[in-house]
Amino acid sequence: MAGGYIGRYAVVDLSSGSTETVGLSDDFYQKFLGGYGLGAAVISERQRAGIDPLSPEAHLGFCSGLLTGTGAPFSGRFMVVGKSPLTRGWGDANCGGHLSREMKRAGFDAVFFTGRADRPVWVNIEDRGIEIKEAASLWGGNTVETEGKIKSELGNKKARVATIGVSGEKLSLISGVVTEGGRIAARSGLGAVMGSKNLKAVAFSGSGEIPVAGSKAIKDLNAAYMSDFKKDIRLMDKISIRFLDVVSKIISKTGIRFPAEPATLREILSRWGTCGLTVYSALVGDMPIRNWDGAGYVDYTYEMADRVSGENVIRQQKRKYACQGCPLGCGGIIDITSGRYRGSTGHKPEYETLAAFGGLIMHNNLEAIIELNEMCNRAGLDTISAGGTIAFAIECFEKGILDQNATDGLGLGWGKTDEIIKLTEMIIERQGIGDVLADGVRAASHKIGNGADAFAVHAGGQELPMHDTRFDPGHAISYQCEPTPGRHTIAGYQEADLRSGIKLFPQVRQMVKQAGDKDSKKVALLTGTGIYGQLINCTGLCLLAVDSMDYPIIDYLNAATGWDLSADEYFKTGRRIQALRKAFNIREGLKPEDTKLHHRALGRPAQTAGPLKGKSVDIESLEAIYYRNLGFDKATGGPTPQTLQELEIEELFA
Repeated sequence: MAGGYIGRYAVVDLSSGSTETVGLSDDFYQKFLGGYGLGAAVISERQRAGIDPLSPEAHLGFCSGLLTGTGAPFSGRFMVVGKSPLTRGWGDANCGGHLSREMKRAGFDAVFFTGRADRPVWVNIEDRGIEIKEAASLWGGNTVETEGKIKSELGNKKARVATIGVSGEKLSLISGVVTEGGRIAARSGLGAVMGSKNLKAVAFSGSGEIPVAGSKAIKDLNAAYMSDFKKDIRLMDKISIRFLDVVSKIISKTGIRFPAEPATLREILSRWGTCGLTVYSALVGDMPIRNWDGAGYVDYTYEMADRVSGENVIRQQKRKYACQGCPLGCGGIIDITSGRYRGSTGHKPEYETLAAFGGLIMHNNLEAIIELNEMCNRAGLDTISAGGTIAFAIECFEKGILDQNATDGLGLGWGKTDEIIKLTEMIIERQGIGDVLADGVRAASHKIGNGADAFAVHAGGQELPMHDTRFDPGHAISYQCEPTPGRHTIAGYQEADLRSGIKLFPQVRQMVKQAGDKDSKKVALLTGTGIYGQLINCTGLCLLAVDSMDYPIIDYLNAATGWDLSADEYFKTGRRIQALRKAFNIREGLKPEDTKLHHRALGRPAQTAGPLKGKSVDIESLEAIYYRNLGFDKATGGPTPQTLQELEIEELFA
C-alpha cells in the first residue's frame, strides 16, 4: 500500500446488524481518489438502479479526502454521499471540521450504511471496531445535545460525531448531517436518508496512523507554500478590503470592477469569513433578491445590506476557528445575544445563510438571522433550501395562492421577522404548512398547485445557492449541468478566474486555445475548472482556500501517495469522476429537462432595474459547448459510451 489512504471501507447493514470490511487496491485510488469519487464508485457498484433513496436498500456513505491527515494544508473536508431524495439523482454534501481525519484514524477511508434499523440507533466506530448502539434517548434531540451526550457516553471529548436533528428524523428532504454543532453537510437532502435508516448519529475515533509516502516532501511543500501564503498583499487589495463596502457601492453604481487576486479573497476570508462578502454580493447583483425577482441596491438597498455585513457579524464573534489542517481560519463562534438561544454560543452565519435569510426574503434583522441559523444547525436543516422555501411561500401568499387558512394564521410577508421564525419552526417540526414546505419548493409547488410552480426556483428539485446566474452565467451551467444540480461548489466564471491552479493542466490551456468566440473560451475555462474541482472535492481540500492561493495539488498528491502521476493523468481522473457521477444520474432515469433552471435564474424576462438590468443567460448555447468539451451527449446529458470506455468506467454501467 502506498500513502495517503487507509486502503479499506466498511459497510454497516442496519437491518441485520452485520458489518463488512472491503479492501481497496492502489489502482482503485488512482482511478477514484477519495471523497465522492470513492463514494460514487462504491455506490454505483453496490446499489441497484432505480431504488427509492429512502428505502432500506439505499446506501449512505461518509467519505474522507485522500489528502486528509497527510499534512497537506486545507485538506480536512469529508463528503456525505448517496442517492438524493430531493433530486432523485446523485447526491453529495461537503463538510469541514475535524471528522474526516478521525474517520481515517478509526481505520477507514469511508463507511457506508444500508438497511434500516428497527429502532433508533447510533454507531460507534473506533479503531476498526464497529458497534451499533441504542439511540432511543437521543431521538428527538437537537444536534448539539446529541453530540454532547455521545461524547459523554464515550468519555472521549476528541471523538467526532455526525448527527441528524429533528428535520432528518422527520425525513425532511432539505435536511442535512451536522458535526461540531454547526458544521453541516447540508445539500441533497441526505439527512433524510440517514433518518430513514433510523440512524441518529455516527461517532469516529481512533489511534491509527495515516500513512504518508513522502513525509519529508510534504514538509518541504508546506514550507514553500506557507512562505508564499504569508506574503503581504499589494496596496490595491489592502485598500479594497479596508473599504470593501464602499468599493461595493462604487461597483454597483458605476459598473467599474476593481482588479483582485486570490490574495484578496484570502484576506477577506481571514478577516470575516464568507460573511465578509455579503454587502458586495447584495450590491453588485451576485445575491438573489426577493425570490430571484428583485433587484440588488434598488429593492435590497445598501442600508439594508449593511445591517447584515461581515463587520456587524464579527462584532459578536467570541473566537475564530479553523478546520483541520487549515492555516486560514474563516470560521467563528459567536455569542448569541437574543432569541431562544440567548446566552449560549453558536457558529457565525456564513454568506449563504445571510443571503438566504436576508436579501432572498427581503429581511435584514441580523439577530433574527443568527437565531434562524442556530435553529437550522440544531435541527439539521439546509439554510439555503430553507430560505428558498420560505421565499417561495411568501410569494405564494403575496399572489393569493396561499392564505391564512393554509398558513395556520400566519400573515406571511417580505421581511416579517416573527412570521419567518415561526414558519422555520413549522418546517423543522413538519407542522401545518411546514409539513408541505419541509420537502422543498418543487414538492411543495406540486402539493399546493394553482400555479405555485411559477414561483418555485430550483434546478432538478434543489433550491438554488445564493449566487445569481445572471451575474455569473458560469453558475447557470453548474446549476443545470453538474451531476448534483443546484450546486455552486464546482465553479462559476469568477472561480475560474481565481482558481489559478488550473494552469497546472495543459489540457485546459489547449481547450481554451481551441475555443472560438469569447463565450466558448469562458466555457472552456469553466469546464477545466470544474474538472479540477472534482480533484479538490476528492482530496478533502477546501474550495475557497484553494481559490485564495495557488495550490500545488499534483505535488501534494504524489508526495502523500508515492505515485508519480502526471498532470494529464490527474486531469483524466477528474474527468472520470465527473463522468461517473453524471452516468449515475442517467442510470437513475434523469434527463436534461429534469434539471432545467427556473426562468427567473435565466433572466426571462430580464430585469428592468438594478445591477442585472437587461441581463439574460443563453443557457442552451452554453450547455452545448460545455457538454461537447466533456465528451457528453447533449441528448442524454451524460457521457457517451465512448467516453465511458475511454475513462475506464463502462463496467459500472453495463
